[in-house]
Parts: sequence; structure tokens; C-alpha cells
Amino acid sequence: MKKKKIVLSGLISLNIILLFAVFYIGYIKTPFFLNVGNKLGICSLPKNKRSDYWCINGWTNCLKKLNLTNQIVFFGNSITRGSNFHESFPDKDICNLGYSGNTLDDLISRIEMVKAVHPEKIFIMGGINGLRITPIDVFKEKYEALINNIHDSIPDAKIYVQSILPINPKMHAGKKLGKINDKIISCNAIIKNIANMHGLTYIDLYNHYAEDGMLPENITIDGIHLKPESYSLWAALIKPYIYE
Repeated sequence: MKKKKIVLSGLISLNIILLFAVFYIGYIKTPFFLNVGNKLGICSLPKNKRSDYWCINGWTNCLKKLNLTNQIVFFGNSITRGSNFHESFPDKDICNLGYSGNTLDDLISRIEMVKAVHPEKIFIMGGINGLRITPIDVFKEKYEALINNIHDSIPDAKIYVQSILPINPKMHAGKKLGKINDKIISCNAIIKNIANMHGLTYIDLYNHYAEDGMLPENITIDGIHLKPESYSLWAALIKPYIYE
């Protein structure tokens, strides 16, 4: 009898472990498991991943229900988020979909959000986050996937591909990325080539912002992000495309 109890107890323990494993894997991969796991309280994602999923889900849902039709979307990471092109182009309906920390994979995951506002034009900037540890060939693959997914999801929108800005590796945030301006130049060449292959407009911001091969200290907050007044140059460079 004691042996049977031990065997039964072992089987129950094994089933519990397997249940945890199934929910943990599924929870990371799918909204269904994320929701069920939350309700049952048997597993959890790191808070940043869980909140990020629901943030994107809720944001997209909100945009869909607003039933917007925006002439122009700016799509990117914190550098895009910091802009306010509404002030530069007050006669245009502009939606800023910049999201701090976004990698190219993150941008791909948010394409439904762009689609939700029915844009006529999409200005894309992405690639700096994660670039330090991303091989060039992987960068090319991910950037091409981003462009293909946007084109497939929003075929009627005109796409403008903007280069990655330089950084200043001497300032505190720039130091974290290290001396990657040469890599940024190589990636911008890839971005330009992808744009040309797809018949898209490539906008060179890098060479207009770079001085001595880096972002000047007087126009950046931390070596990566622009000061608010530094967006005026960006606005001037894209103005012909805003009104074409």
C-alpha cells in the first residue's frame, strides 16, 4: 500500500511539473495561455513582457475603435516617439507610433497597430535597439522582413524608409552602445538597398546629423536621443516627402 502511495504521489508531482511547463511555454507564445495562466495564477511572464503585450494589444484595440484615417504615420522607437511633427506640419493628420525600446522584431509585431489608422504614408525609422549585438546579415534579414510585412499588410500606403541616426559614444547612453557608428553606416547602406529593391523612398538623415562621424553633443540629450529643437532639421529633410 505504501509503495502505491509513493508511486501515486510521484505521478501527481510529475503531472504538476508538466502542467507548469505546458502553461509556461504556451503563456510566452500565445495570448490564450497568457490569459488562462493569469486567471489560474499558476505561472507568470516577467512583468515587462506581460505589460508590453497588453499595452500593444490595448493600444491597437483603441486605435481600431477610433476608426481613424491618418494621412501620415511615423513608426519607430524612442527617437521617433520624441518627435512632434504635428507642430512642423499642422495641416496634416499625423499619428506618432514611436515606442521606446523597440527592436526590428518589436516593430514587426506592431504592424497591426499601423494598419489600424489607415495611413496614406508611413515614415519608418528602426534598427538602433539591439544593433550592437546583431550580426549584419541578421539585421538585413529582419529589416527586409519588416518592409515585406508592412507592404503586405498595408499595400496602399506609400512607405518612406529613414536611415538610422548616428550616436555619440562619449555620452552616457551612447557609451552603452559603444563605437557602432561604422556599423550604423553599413546598416544604412543595407536599408537603402532594401528600399531601392522595393521601389521605396530612402531618406538619408545620418549624413545630415553626423559631425566627425558621430552625433554632436549639442543636439542630443544622452548620445542617442535628440533634443526637442534638434527635430527641426529632420522636419526640414522630410518636408518635400510630406507634401509630395
